[in-house]
Amino acid sequence: MAAVQDWSAMPGFQPYQSQSSTRSVVPKSQPATANSAPHHRTASDVSLSSQSQPDDTVGIGRNDSSVSATSQTWLPLHGVGASVPQEDGTDAVAHENAQPASHAAKASSPGSSYRWSSFHQPPPTASFPRRPKPSPMQFEERELYSYGSPAGSSQSAFSPRNQYQHSRTDSQARLITPTISDWARTPRSPPPYISGLPRLKKWWQWRPAWVMYIFLLFGFCCALGHHLFYASLHGRIADNQLAMLRYGTILSFAAKAGFVAAVVTAFRQRLWVTVRNKLLSVGALDSLFAATDDLSALWNIEVYQKARLAMLLAALVWLTPLVIILTSNTLLVELVENVNPTLCPGVRTLNFSGDELEDFRKPTTIDGLFGLAINYWNSTSINQSAPEWYDYYTGPSDLFQATASLGIFSHQVIGAKNSSLDICGSGWNCTYTVNFVAPGYKCTEQASGVGAQVRDLGAHKAPFGTDVLLPAGNFSYIAYTSGGDYATAQLKDVWPGGMPKNMTPPFPPNLGVFRTEPLLWVGYAVRVNPGETPNNNTIPGWDSAFVPKIFACENYETAYTVDFKYEGQDQFTTVTKRDFLYPVLDTAFVPGKDANDGTNDNTTATPENNYVRPYPMSDMSTVRRYRRVATFHSIGLMLRNVINGTMTSNPISNPVTNTKALQTKLLDPRQQFFPYTNLQGLVQELFEDIILTLFSNYRLVSLVWAAKPWETTGDLKGNDTTLYPCTKSRWENRFKYIARDLWIVYSCAFLCAVVAVVLGTAAVLSNEGRLYDTRFSSIVAATRGPALEKVMWKEDRGDLPPDVRNLRVGYGLIHRASTLGVVVDDTRYPERGVWEGGEIRYGFGLEGDVRQLRNEGSLFRARS
Repeated sequence: MAAVQDWSAMPGFQPYQSQSSTRSVVPKSQPATANSAPHHRTASDVSLSSQSQPDDTVGIGRNDSSVSATSQTWLPLHGVGASVPQEDGTDAVAHENAQPASHAAKASSPGSSYRWSSFHQPPPTASFPRRPKPSPMQFEERELYSYGSPAGSSQSAFSPRNQYQHSRTDSQARLITPTISDWARTPRSPPPYISGLPRLKKWWQWRPAWVMYIFLLFGFCCALGHHLFYASLHGRIADNQLAMLRYGTILSFAAKAGFVAAVVTAFRQRLWVTVRNKLLSVGALDSLFAATDDLSALWNIEVYQKARLAMLLAALVWLTPLVIILTSNTLLVELVENVNPTLCPGVRTLNFSGDELEDFRKPTTIDGLFGLAINYWNSTSINQSAPEWYDYYTGPSDLFQATASLGIFSHQVIGAKNSSLDICGSGWNCTYTVNFVAPGYKCTEQASGVGAQVRDLGAHKAPFGTDVLLPAGNFSYIAYTSGGDYATAQLKDVWPGGMPKNMTPPFPPNLGVFRTEPLLWVGYAVRVNPGETPNNNTIPGWDSAFVPKIFACENYETAYTVDFKYEGQDQFTTVTKRDFLYPVLDTAFVPGKDANDGTNDNTTATPENNYVRPYPMSDMSTVRRYRRVATFHSIGLMLRNVINGTMTSNPISNPVTNTKALQTKLLDPRQQFFPYTNLQGLVQELFEDIILTLFSNYRLVSLVWAAKPWETTGDLKGNDTTLYPCTKSRWENRFKYIARDLWIVYSCAFLCAVVAVVLGTAAVLSNEGRLYDTRFSSIVAATRGPALEKVMWKEDRGDLPPDVRNLRVGYGLIHRASTLGVVVDDTRYPERGVWEGGEIRYGFGLEGDVRQLRNEGSLFRARS
């Protein structure tokens, strides 16, 4: 037996008035059973029309407008096995399918009619409180046949617990179209559910609930695509920057859209879980339904109290657009030096074999231009077949002197015009390293300090001492570079071209012979305290204000390793290595001793067998050796002629110069032209400037391709046959992808979306395994009917009244009466609402008009 409900506790229940006349709800054509008991209602419960039916029956097919809204009351069914009294006084026990199906169909036809038996009367002493306004229901009166079941039937939408445990009332289907039962049954027994069970879907078949996962996967794929796209741009030249950033923004927006769609879908499921389980005020419902698209909806306090998870998902929807903003800063453009080891076509080097083999009578011609030799030559005879004929050195050529002077007086190495374009190519910088053998001065310090003794350099004696330098002497700088120098005019009387005049062979044996190579003897004074140096030797402190130094330099054949670097049109050279091989001429000058050998050159040097002679011309090794020494002598001569001389600095304020060194980088103009303190190194560097400046004159016969050192370059441009290893570089705008920042942003967005999907999945399970939406049709289906029509929703000005805004509303099973005004709850299946009309409807209703139920479902066994 079912427990008897305390009806006095029901809100709005009104007491029944005792009446003498009752009507039976059992049709006359239906036979009464012995165990039946009547289901009574008093006459006050249903107010009949003043014009009654002729046969005292209520016409089922018409609307009886006299049914009082205040008289409609929920009554409990008797317990299982209860009897219903019939007209003949017998009781009939309701059995499952006791009434034939054909009779049920007939009873449900519009033309059928029934009589009412006497109604159950509650105790007359019961007292029931009145329901506060607005009343929970304003029942609408409908024709009973539209519900599809005969009056008096207590039909329940059934889901057998033992056969279909995980799926209960299909509220989604009720949301759109209420289901009408197709069978009639007694209140005790469930309908034949075998034919009414929905078809089950296989787990691999499509289900709307999977859309959340598809959106999540779509967002992740777009994020991954964004990463791969930016990774492909990393390090590339930043051309078409605007288009690349736009493509990245599209992928970022697509990823954001996927994550937002997943979160919004999960939010909607949480929304329906909330309204199905909680009663919220109308204002809170407004904010909840508008939380994802109306920022002002987020300011409602109640919605945070009643729907925390849903509002958390709404907040994620508003925060997700930050993905687009934050990921846009993960692709940058930075200035990067692009270093590319490659081959350059126009790299040149020095090979003085060209001067060793050059014949001024048959000059080298390249691209219509004569090649330039470093030396000028004289000859002893016009007849080259004469036994006394040979060529001998005269001096450096004028074009060579012009080229060397650029390196001397420019204070830097001079490069060829457009050499960077020829070697590196347009828009590129480049570096390369060349090796060659050229002359080089090897310098060593021979004395330092006042009164210091000058040491000899091998067999060479110093031409002066420290006493000529400050403070003992007057010179701040002195250089002697001509001791034993080759005499340009070897004979006093010669014909043009250097042929001896008034002289018959044999010629003097030392004519044109290199007897020695002059050394550089350089002395200079270093100021101890430049800012406090006395002006002249009459001022105290003069003797301690200077440190005299002397060094000597000898001309060596030197192996150079030089780095060339071009930046734009500028050339920079660095001698990274110099190996002094051997002296250009290994003899020692004997000062003060004249040779008296019939030439105009009275130089005497020892040993004599180390002299370098220009003959015989038939011996090419001798000729080449002679011409090589002559070339190195000419290059050294350019330096010696410039640095030779003196600088008098007493008084300091009025220096007197007798040297071209004033025009070089050896003397400091900011220190009254005193020599730089590192003068020894500067002399070597100045000589190297002369040598490296030779690279600027492509017509020199000693300038060759680095890739083909036997071939003179002339003024030609390099090609594929002259490629030489080099390293090109240039500063470029390149894309820089900061993958860490992008994945931090996307990881946060993806994690939030995953949390939202998990919450949405739980909501779907609570919503019977179905995916709910907030479309117009769904909202209309959930709010249609009389449950909400009794509320005055808008005032004249269109605003929602405050009292309406505070009404509590929920979603669930709507309490709706049939034309009899009776709605019965089936106590056997408490999750089902049983209406006398046979219709089950879910929707929104005011508090007291709706029953909220918890339901279970499955993503993989959802109802179709």
